[in-house]
Amino acid sequence: MARRSRLAALLAAFAAAAAAALLLGPSFTVDREMLGLRLPRVVLACIVGAGLSTTGAVLQALSGNPLADPFVIGASSGAAVGVIVARWVGIPFTSPLLLVLAVGGAYAAIALVLRIARVGARTPVQTLLLAGVTVSTLGTAVVLLYYSVRVEDATRTMLFLMGNLEEGDWRFIGLAGVAVAAGVVAALLTTRALDAFAMGEETAGHLGVDVERFKLAFCLLAAALVGVVVAVAGLIGFVGLVVPHIARRLVGNDHRRMLPACVLGGATFLLLADLIARTALAPRMLSLGAITALCGGPFFLFLLRRRARERDALARALEQAAGESKT
Repeated sequence: MARRSRLAALLAAFAAAAAAALLLGPSFTVDREMLGLRLPRVVLACIVGAGLSTTGAVLQALSGNPLADPFVIGASSGAAVGVIVARWVGIPFTSPLLLVLAVGGAYAAIALVLRIARVGARTPVQTLLLAGVTVSTLGTAVVLLYYSVRVEDATRTMLFLMGNLEEGDWRFIGLAGVAVAAGVVAALLTTRALDAFAMGEETAGHLGVDVERFKLAFCLLAAALVGVVVAVAGLIGFVGLVVPHIARRLVGNDHRRMLPACVLGGATFLLLADLIARTALAPRMLSLGAITALCGGPFFLFLLRRRARERDALARALEQAAGESKT
């Protein structure tokens, strides 16, 4: 009952954040024209926040690592490379082909990172982060090369990839919304497998889960969600890291409750971040990606430090137990 009440509280927080995003702004005036400008941002923030947080939950379960995140492990960077390829061949920002190429880039990055980082049946934190940094660096190099070669398009593409919710084409927003909704439903239909993967691949196999088939399915699902998000809003980091952790604290590890909490939490988080981006230095618009990074970066360092302390404590306990057994 307490966890249901927390989901209800998340729903109320989401409704309040959506109302604030619609009604508040630099001018503090609300009319039909202003609502017409803000409504696409609010809808897109909900789509992007839900997609990123769901992706983070899927990747963390898939890798058995709570530090996995589409931005940290290079999936967002791979999707950005897909966007660059699309721009190179002249595909406009509102074309469905942009979504396809972004999804392909994200899938290639996820598959490569997980393949590099896997050590037996485990994905250690150190190798996952190192592999993610490597793939992200390669993706960043491709993006920078594009900026150098295609100077005439560099500024527009750079501003887009910095993270924004400026997309106003309702058809493109609707296409992204349908894709993210389908991804969320797919994740909800596989919560048993996600719960099993969260306990490790070997345990998942013992529980009757077809590990290889679901691993491919989850990689494709995460890639689809990340690719769609990057194609419509650019690079927005750490939402997929912060929100699943908060959701676990609120409703527990069961993905049947955690995924709805992630959807609500991700949408709320991004709505508030966009409100800050629009109003903090009005009339200037801050980069949404920078706002989420300022929130998520310290949180990531805190989690990394806490895991290091837990590992050290476990090592000391094992050493003490070994010493006592010898005596």
